[in-house]
Amino acid sequence: MKELDDNEIRVIGSPQQQQPRHGRWWMAVLVILVIVVIVAVALGRESQKKSTSEVQQPVTETYTSPSPVVTYEQLTIIDTIVDDVPLTLYFPDSAKATLQIGQPEASDTSLLLAVMAADIRADNGGIVGDFVIDGRQLARGERKEGYCAIFGGTPIMGHGGQKVLEQVLSEKGCFFRQYVLVDNGIATPPKPKGKNHRRALCLLGDRLCVVASGDRESYHDFATALADLGATDALALVGSESLLMYHAEGGLLYSVGTAIDSPNANFLVWRR
Repeated sequence: MKELDDNEIRVIGSPQQQQPRHGRWWMAVLVILVIVVIVAVALGRESQKKSTSEVQQPVTETYTSPSPVVTYEQLTIIDTIVDDVPLTLYFPDSAKATLQIGQPEASDTSLLLAVMAADIRADNGGIVGDFVIDGRQLARGERKEGYCAIFGGTPIMGHGGQKVLEQVLSEKGCFFRQYVLVDNGIATPPKPKGKNHRRALCLLGDRLCVVASGDRESYHDFATALADLGATDALALVGSESLLMYHAEGGLLYSVGTAIDSPNANFLVWRR
């Protein structure tokens, strides 16, 4: 060992070496990459879950299954919504239909369902269009092309109907005219504009029913809803706030709307 002069200092041990820092940078990069991968996987799973959920969402149908359903003796009442139009369906199954002038008596327990049929003129209170009860023609006119004829208690619908009218007169049937709303499953809304509570006589499959709108509707929206409901034929009935009445079990009388103060107020009536 070399001897030191008095002015020299000996350092014992080797000089401290600096640790390389590149190892620490790689570790930081690796941690960041792991975090990125975890986040990407999580987002991918969430996106896939959302996509699957969207595919499984049920498609909103135009027609809502009828509910609730209330069934009385020979009368079934169904509430439903079609094309955002609330509807009430009255099925007077196995009952015989007829026409009459004047409001049915509330005490008539044979009454199943009654609804106003032909419109009344605003100027003179007369019945609009051809109107026949038991072979007696009480009004004339073809202003409305649709008709309802009744033979032996069974109503039929159509348009035109001059030959059918002659048959009604000879066979002492009933007949009245109204607007056609659905013809062979196709909506045929009439020209009058505006909105009101609407009613119609409809053929659904092999069943006849009266359909009433829950809200004020245009003829276009009402006729379209009836066609989408599945009606093959539909004829307008008096709407607005006109009277509709029916008897439930136990003789209870229910009515919707108000009576029209007219000597020519007429009703399509079904009796047990």
